[in-house]
Parts: sequence; C-alpha cells; structure tokens
Amino acid sequence: MDDTLTEQVCLALSKVKRIPREDIAPENTLESLHLDSLDTITLMFELEESLGVTIPDDQVRGIATVHDIIEGMRRLKDGASTGASPNAPATAET
Repeated sequence: MDDTLTEQVCLALSKVKRIPREDIAPENTLESLHLDSLDTITLMFELEESLGVTIPDDQVRGIATVHDIIEGMRRLKDGASTGASPNAPATAET
C-alpha cells in the first residue's frame, strides 16, 4: 500500500518517535515501534493537524498497527470529503 496517506502517517510516526521513516511499515505494531500512550496522543494531534481531520477519542483505543492508523485516517478523510459523519471505528477489522 504505497500512497500519499500511508506516507503522511509514516512521516508523522517518524517525527513523533524520532526514528527513520524507512524503519516504519504498515505491518508494524505500535508496540514494536515503542509507542506509549503519550506518544499515541502526540501522534493523533500531529495527524489531526497535518490531515485536517478530527479524531474521536473512542476511535484511538483499538489501534494496534500502523495499518490501523492508515485505514482509520482514510475513513475519516473519506467521511470529511463527503460531508458524512463517520461512525465506524478508526481501526481495521481483524
């Protein structure tokens, strides 16, 4: 999945954790990237600002992988572009 949104999420993770962008892939877990709860909050603020979305707090809880974040941001952006209020969780179905 090589697209602009994936790159934006990976760059935001790189910025928050100060790790090389090339060390981040969609299949990485947040645990493997050593993201703690404060890092996750910081990342969500970074993504809200850079992507122009509002991330509901309840959608952050189930995020486990970089892919979950990418798909959640995709749903939020798709909902924002259609004017819809996305009610689906921001995490990927497992």
